[in-house]
Amino acid sequence: MFSFRLAKHALAGAVFAMAVSLSAVAEAPPETPPEAVGGRGESFAAPTFRELALTSLMLEAFDTTKNETIDEYAKLMYCPLYRENFKSDFAWNNVRQELGRKLQGKREYFRTHYEIMGVVYLGRYAFETQDFPFVKNTALVNVGSLTLLTTPQRARRDGWRICDDLEASKLFPTGYLFALQQPLTLDRLKMPLEDAEKLLKRMDMMNNKERALFIRFRIRLLGSGIIVERGTTKNLLLRGELAAVDLFYDREMSKHFASISLK
Repeated sequence: MFSFRLAKHALAGAVFAMAVSLSAVAEAPPETPPEAVGGRGESFAAPTFRELALTSLMLEAFDTTKNETIDEYAKLMYCPLYRENFKSDFAWNNVRQELGRKLQGKREYFRTHYEIMGVVYLGRYAFETQDFPFVKNTALVNVGSLTLLTTPQRARRDGWRICDDLEASKLFPTGYLFALQQPLTLDRLKMPLEDAEKLLKRMDMMNNKERALFIRFRIRLLGSGIIVERGTTKNLLLRGELAAVDLFYDREMSKHFASISLK
């Protein structure tokens, strides 16, 4: 279970159940994929469509023996090769066989460590319970999954298209979820009176009128799960473990406030 350690502070409300996900802010993916050197990415990074698509392939979310899967893999990672050879039946058959062996042998660099960020807002201090409730719909109550990447608005979908395709990939979902091993509630910050007063003074000094704290989840992906349909969108549920949760004073996450150690 979780053990909450925040220097002198502690987070209350650590109970487990099922519920909704926290949205992540994802940057547009880079045009060039990472170098294909084999192995797993060990550094934490913000999710992108290209990296999550490749991660899902390497974690066996799709049947890598199917030609359709190999073709989408080629478009994702080796677009120039795809453009040059796909129209030729015989040339593409040779390329497809080689890429199939590479894919099934997992001879590709792929990332398994990701981080997602959010914000929580503190309400007025409750003197009876000595805590700040999280307000403005930022409390996490019975959360069963976190959103790694969500389907963008139509005008921002270019980064979700691969190798000159006019539409999104028919294989790779545009949404990715991380399933928590145990659902989580994180809805208030419990602090003694003196520490609470110091926190509010520091926020005043930083001109933090909204009483915002910024939260970062770091996760390790270990396997894939099922496709979850939400309305007209399809999301791939990925399995893993929560590696760290940290709170910061600033959006840039350069001023650390507290860590939540996980046990």
